[in-house]
Amino acid sequence: MAWKEWLAHRRNRRLARIAREKGLACPDCGSSDPVPEEGGIGARPDGGADVRMRCEACEGASEMALVLSPEEAEALGLHSLGERPEEPGPG
Repeated sequence: MAWKEWLAHRRNRRLARIAREKGLACPDCGSSDPVPEEGGIGARPDGGADVRMRCEACEGASEMALVLSPEEAEALGLHSLGERPEEPGPG
């Protein structure tokens, strides 16, 4: 497993654990083992992150999202998501 793949796998395992700790469950089947969707991480204005989750148990179409605090996002190495350089204003 390449380094980047290993890091992504580790981050996904940590996200799944946080989802279980927060009680996130599939609305279709009730499974409490959601996993992150690939490419489903978005920045929040407060420095936190939204993570789209999916259910491996039933592969239902319901949408789930794990909301991370700024501290949780930083602990997972996602803190740079919200740090966007400001666009230069019209001159």
